[in-house]
Amino acid sequence: MDQLNQSRIILVANRLPFQTKERDGKLYVQPSSGGLVSSMVSYLEYGESTTTKHGKKTAWIGAAELPERKYNLLGKELLNDTNFESHPVFLPENIKSKFYQGFCNDCLWPLFHYFPSYAKFLPDHFDAYVKANEYFLKKVVEVYKPGDVLWIHDYHLMLLPGMLRKVLPGASIGFFLHIPFPSFEVFRIMPNPWKSQILGGLLGTDLVGFHTSDYMQYFLKSVQHVLGYDITGRQIYTPERVVTADTFPVSIDFNKFYHATDIPAVFEENNNIRKKMSGKQIVISVDRLDYSKAILNRLESFELFLEKNRRYQGKVTYILLVVPSREIITKYKENKQDIERLISSINGKYGTLDWIPVLYHYKSVDFHKLTALYFAADVALITPLRDGMNLVAKEFVSTRIDKRGVLILSDTAGAAAELKEAVIVNPSDRQEIAAALLQALTMPVEEQTTRNENMQARIRNYDVVRWADDFITQLALQKSIQAQMRIKEITPTIGKQVISSYYDATSRLLLLDYDGTLVPFAPTPQKASPSKKIMNLLACLCADQRNTVVIVSGRNRRTLESWLDKLPLGLVAEHGGYRREPGSAWKQNNEVILDWKEKIRPLLEFYQTRCAGSLIEEKELSFAWHYRNTESELGVIRARELLNELENIPGQFGFAIVEGNKVIEVRCKNVHKGAGIKHWLDSSHHDFVLCIGDDRTDEDMFSVLPTSAFSFRIGLKQSQARFNFRSQTDAVDFLTNLSQTFPNCDKVTGIAHQNIQC
Repeated sequence: MDQLNQSRIILVANRLPFQTKERDGKLYVQPSSGGLVSSMVSYLEYGESTTTKHGKKTAWIGAAELPERKYNLLGKELLNDTNFESHPVFLPENIKSKFYQGFCNDCLWPLFHYFPSYAKFLPDHFDAYVKANEYFLKKVVEVYKPGDVLWIHDYHLMLLPGMLRKVLPGASIGFFLHIPFPSFEVFRIMPNPWKSQILGGLLGTDLVGFHTSDYMQYFLKSVQHVLGYDITGRQIYTPERVVTADTFPVSIDFNKFYHATDIPAVFEENNNIRKKMSGKQIVISVDRLDYSKAILNRLESFELFLEKNRRYQGKVTYILLVVPSREIITKYKENKQDIERLISSINGKYGTLDWIPVLYHYKSVDFHKLTALYFAADVALITPLRDGMNLVAKEFVSTRIDKRGVLILSDTAGAAAELKEAVIVNPSDRQEIAAALLQALTMPVEEQTTRNENMQARIRNYDVVRWADDFITQLALQKSIQAQMRIKEITPTIGKQVISSYYDATSRLLLLDYDGTLVPFAPTPQKASPSKKIMNLLACLCADQRNTVVIVSGRNRRTLESWLDKLPLGLVAEHGGYRREPGSAWKQNNEVILDWKEKIRPLLEFYQTRCAGSLIEEKELSFAWHYRNTESELGVIRARELLNELENIPGQFGFAIVEGNKVIEVRCKNVHKGAGIKHWLDSSHHDFVLCIGDDRTDEDMFSVLPTSAFSFRIGLKQSQARFNFRSQTDAVDFLTNLSQTFPNCDKVTGIAHQNIQC
């Protein structure tokens, strides 16, 4: 982790940290006022960032605003005369338009903000998105040096992490999404190939960050539905490695806003605003021009407030500051026209010669004027229909040095998860917003103070420095976890060691799980019969007289016999309840009590009814309730409920509960795979023992093996096994390599259904 903390950070975002302007034929650069730039400048200036401690300038990669020939005129000194070492990406105009205005803002933005009817799903736009991410890929690879930390930002570059992982497999890659991630019901509207590519791109990271727990959970559910990966808590088990998703609510430089009124220009501007308002109460809103901000709803709510509370007419002024944005996009133009039309209507209906109800400003303002406006206001009305975070809410609260003022905040803004003391409203409910305005304007000072003190404490404790440090620290931790897991993952060196030991051994014991190990999981238990390839592999392993091969399965005796009876294998059925040596009869490992089965059956049948797609597999010594074919979220919920009910059944019943891969098994208490293999471990001396399994039930085998045994669990999960395979196919390929050390293997292949004598 220390090595990662001492690395250079490379930020990758759609925009560079400055704007280039051309005036009178001359080019000049000015710092950007965007939220990400402001956040990172504060982090580098005030944080405990090791990038500044070690004198390593943070690199920033972003799309260029001007053609390359004009950038060359600026010179590197001017470009890098900021907090960042800047590296522009030059996108061809035909790609740039379809990438940014097209896929990013006509597809991803409306879809992720819950405006699916606005989303356009045009293949050439997605193609441009892919190509633009490829241009960024080339620039990152050009700038990257071993040990650098790559921190990729926002929805424009969701394919980039996956592209980078292929080229820089060992790189430390983090991604942060600054907008909402939608629920699966919305995300699934996107064409299937695009969904898979975007999620696969994000899983090229080591750490994926979101503002809120809701966004994170929506992402995890989408990964589960679309890609089918196993997820435990916040960890996603991909075939390559473990990826973690987590929440990091982006914040602001609290002290910068809290002490803004110490600046003479801000103090003077605040006095000017108050003087012009002539003692009227002030309600403010500050938004970019965007349909997701619900500015029209807000204006209609203010009009309703004036209509219902006539005594406030002439006494409250609503200052609406709208920052220009994406004016070339049709929906934004229409939104602007509708806003201005409604403002004219309200002012015409309620205004007087000495009072304008709505003061409308369509422009950007500098920090001094913005903070003066915050401090002058009595109420901030922040009610987007959907917003990733909304830093305006945090900025307003942070300026309240007198602890007065009321924040009205939409419950669908990410900030609502932190600023719980705000007056929280449904942004679609005009009646509720109008009532909230009255509540805010009449709120006692003591209550205002208590609310603001609590919110300020939260913002102060988790400011932008803490946000960035938290993300970088967690990214380092994630790399550390992956490194620990790689120690257990089978490597070429370990593989050679196993094969060498196998080759030299005179007596070998091979203990192999069936489902999820020899064969992949099937939709129903009956469809998991062994393929010709697996039968040939087992035949080849059995043909070597030094091998004792035992299949250790949860399957019942009849099923194992029907599939494997012609092979000279040892068989363990029902997780250790029964065993059979080649050519012998089945034996029961322990005496069992089965009176619990009839007591459990009605409960399992009840949950089969409550969970469509689930099924009950009854065996002699156990039940298995499978939910692989259910809707994934419902299956998980019902599984938790069933486990809870089973665990609360009085303990006199002689059964054990085991949770496997999309299955809950209820079996006799003294039956497990460890007991099932004990016969072979005790019966003779083996100078080579190999054991492979894939889930919780196989841990019982791993726990009883001799320390010299080579044990493997499939999947990158914590286990008592010594090593891990990444996938089931990797395990089969490894067994195939072992089998080929037998000189007569080729003669055996293809006769798997004949009786082979070991």
